[in-house]
Amino acid sequence: MKKIADYDTYNYDYSTYWKKREYEHISEEILLKNLFAKLKGQWFLDIGGSFGRLTDSYYNNYSNPVIVDYSLKTLQKNSKDLKKRFPRIELIAANAYNLPFKERTFDGALMVRVLHHIDRPKDCLTQIYRILTPNGKYIQEYANKVHIKAVIRALIHFDLSIFNTTPYQQPDKHHYEGTKEGSKVLFLNYHPKYISDMFNKIGLRIDKKYGCSFLRSAFLKQTFKTEALLSIEKLLQKTLSWSNISPSIFLRATAIKEEQEIKSAKNILDICVCPVCKERLSFEGNSAKCDKCKTQYYKKEDIWDFRV
Repeated sequence: MKKIADYDTYNYDYSTYWKKREYEHISEEILLKNLFAKLKGQWFLDIGGSFGRLTDSYYNNYSNPVIVDYSLKTLQKNSKDLKKRFPRIELIAANAYNLPFKERTFDGALMVRVLHHIDRPKDCLTQIYRILTPNGKYIQEYANKVHIKAVIRALIHFDLSIFNTTPYQQPDKHHYEGTKEGSKVLFLNYHPKYISDMFNKIGLRIDKKYGCSFLRSAFLKQTFKTEALLSIEKLLQKTLSWSNISPSIFLRATAIKEEQEIKSAKNILDICVCPVCKERLSFEGNSAKCDKCKTQYYKKEDIWDFRV
C-alpha cells in the first residue's frame, strides 16, 4: 500500500529537498515569471506552498496571497521569515481535499510539486474549481508520464504501457519525503491526456501548456554549469512547450462557471468556512466553531489549523 507523505509526523524539512536542485527551482521561477506577467487579482491561493519557495512569482500580482499547506510545522517554522519578506501573506494549515474557503473566492490559484502525492486528483481539483471565481486562473504543475527519457527507456524494454493514460507510480528511489524510511511513497506521473480530460470534466479550460526542466538530468547537471543549462532552458520553454518531452508540465487554465456579482472580502477570516461542511465559522480569539456541524478549530502559533 502506498503511503502519502506526512511531513509533520516525521519532521521532514521540505526545504532540504531543494538544496541540490537549483536548476529545477530556477527553471520553474523563469516559467512562472513569464506566466504571471499578465495575471492579477484580489485573492490568490498557493496550494502546498510549504515554505514559500515560489511566493516571489505571484506576490506582487495579487492583493491577498494565501499559502495553504498540510504541514502545520512547516508553516510555523517559516512564518516569521515569510511575514517579514511578504507582509501581506496569509498562512493556513489545511487538507487540499477539504479547502476551508468560500466558493468563488480566489481569482487565481497555483499547485506545484503536489499532484504527484494526490491519490484522488479529481476530488482535489474539484475543490480547487469550487473556490475559484468565474474566469479565475489556475496553474497546475504535474510530473509527466511520457517525457522523452521515460519513453526511450520504455521502448528499449518493449513496454508499450507507457502510452496508456493510466497514472504511473514511480518506483522507490529511496526518497521517502516525510514518511518512515522504507515506506512506499505515493508518487504519480500523469499522462497529459489524462490530465486534460479531467480538467475538461471539472470545468477547467486549459488555455496554455508549458514544458519545464527540459534538461533535468544528473549527468547534465554534473557536467555543465547551472547558468549554461538555464540559458538553454529558456530557449526550450519558448520553442518546445507544445511537446510532451519535458519531465514537468505546467498548465494555465480558466475556471468556466456562470458569471455573478462577487463582493471581494478584505480579511482572511471572511473567506474561511468549515472544511467539513462548508458552512459559516464563528471566531472567538484563537478558536473557531462551525455553526452547523459544531466542529472546533484552533489557531496554533499564529497559524489557523483547518486540517481534516
